[in-house]
Amino acid sequence: MVKKKAVMIGAGLANLAAAVYLIQEGHWNGDAITFYSLDDHGSNDGSTTSEAADDYWSQQHPLENTRGYLARGGRMLNYRTYVDLMDLLERIPSATESGLTAAQDTYEFDAAHPTFDKARLMEGGKGIIAAGHLGLNNTDRLLLTKLIMMPDEDEEKLDNISIAEYFKHSPHIFQTNFWYMWETTFAFRLQSSAQELRRYMHQMIYEFTQIEHLVGVNRTRYNQFESIMLPLINYLKEQGCHFVLNRRVTEFKFKPTTMQDEITVTKISMTNTETNETEEIEIDDQTAVIFTNGSITDSATLGDYDTPATENPDYGAAASLWKQISEQFYNLGKPDKFFADRSASEWVSFTLTTKNHLLLDEITRITTQVPGNALNSFLSTEPITPLGQKDVNMSIVVHHQPHFTTQKPNETVIWGYFLYPRRRGEFVQKPYIEMTGKEMAQELIGQLA
Repeated sequence: MVKKKAVMIGAGLANLAAAVYLIQEGHWNGDAITFYSLDDHGSNDGSTTSEAADDYWSQQHPLENTRGYLARGGRMLNYRTYVDLMDLLERIPSATESGLTAAQDTYEFDAAHPTFDKARLMEGGKGIIAAGHLGLNNTDRLLLTKLIMMPDEDEEKLDNISIAEYFKHSPHIFQTNFWYMWETTFAFRLQSSAQELRRYMHQMIYEFTQIEHLVGVNRTRYNQFESIMLPLINYLKEQGCHFVLNRRVTEFKFKPTTMQDEITVTKISMTNTETNETEEIEIDDQTAVIFTNGSITDSATLGDYDTPATENPDYGAAASLWKQISEQFYNLGKPDKFFADRSASEWVSFTLTTKNHLLLDEITRITTQVPGNALNSFLSTEPITPLGQKDVNMSIVVHHQPHFTTQKPNETVIWGYFLYPRRRGEFVQKPYIEMTGKEMAQELIGQLA
């Protein structure tokens, strides 16, 4: 049966994009599309801390300090790779720049503020590292080439193979400038999938020749919520789409089929996270249900200046729903591969909001570059890996200011992250995951010194 309505589970970028194309290419009416979601910002960065503190994943861990801003990271945009995204943004008005599409807004800003990172890698006592010398030996190159050139039909040979396992005969690669930059640019860890590494290398092949300067990276005018997500949300609301927030979808009911190979949703159960009441909606034959089966933020928690983030063992809202579905159908994947081992994917990030530009000016002086160019990664001064190697301690992104439309002229917003949160700091002697915001700032200052 031809579908005439759609229910979107989640209001992330993928579902927002689907709604735009249903309206513009499928000629649907906007009021035929309804989103049920915990929030409307997805995993994109950009909100005040006070707004984030009201989200589902923060309500169980209230904060004393909700001043300043919260960044969640952003996509490493590249026009040559993100062709579909730029097509999408060309179809909708900018949320901040009158008379421009969201794509034109980004093109205009990026052309005026091109990226050229002069301090991609830094190390205490040495300052800026000459990262253009990638440090690969012939075995590293051979294994990388085999990975990139592997035919698609052979990719299943990488099933259940981690990056560490794939390079087990050349662990040297993990102490090269190439790896330090690749892992911190795209958030890869040794436990990450070799399949995913192969796919990213295909997708971001342009970065091989410019990864030390990131000149192929394109940036939005403001944070990616206000420059990407908000234009989509505004457009879809104007088209009549319905956004029902504070809803955690917990179960799908399906039409019974003999072979369990036809997936037809007949009922959706969800929890209203404001009232904790269960709600159900019937799905008729004319309605399509579209579900994005993963999120990197729906089990996240927040800390503040004096309080570490409380660990949340929740399997995750989207992941739990995927697991419920996969237990009924044999061909929908295995969510445990992605979510059962948190040590393989956990990380910690921080957002630093200051009421003056003192720290920003010092970072500008130390890195010899203006804000907006920087992804600075700090190498350890001593071995910190199980293999007895050096690695990156932490990374920071110094945004072009202001990063938020409501940011005051005297305020600075800086974002940073630790890929391995169980490692200990060099200047604060505790694991990163146990640090308060104050201690993370102290660790950063120590790295800069």
